[in-house]
Amino acid sequence: MFTLLAATGAASGTSTLIFIVLLIVIFYFFMIRPQQKQQKKMEEFRNSLGKGDRVTTVGGIHGKIVGVKDNTFQIEIAKGIVIEVEKNAINYQPTGQASKKEQSNDDARKQEDPETTMPMDDDRNPNLD
Repeated sequence: MFTLLAATGAASGTSTLIFIVLLIVIFYFFMIRPQQKQQKKMEEFRNSLGKGDRVTTVGGIHGKIVGVKDNTFQIEIAKGIVIEVEKNAINYQPTGQASKKEQSNDDARKQEDPETTMPMDDDRNPNLD
């Protein structure tokens, strides 16, 4: 009888260990890994920015990059007013503003496939209000 209880206890411990390992794997693939990908994407975005790009800081300040240093950007927020912010403080580019690199990639794609460059009539595009 004692051997039966010992075998049951060992199986219970093993299943608990397997459950914990499975839980850790699920957390990694559904929480940690996507966050790492998002951080890498933001870092690549910030490194791709250069002079002339329009950006918005995490504080909501809109401006145009006029200078780039190692860890900072100099942003012109009004004519003659330049502030210096950390690269990590850049949140995103305003809607419709693509970086020079993205614009050149879009131009290359349009040259490869002329069918995608056909203009649409205003009445066919509901987003043009």
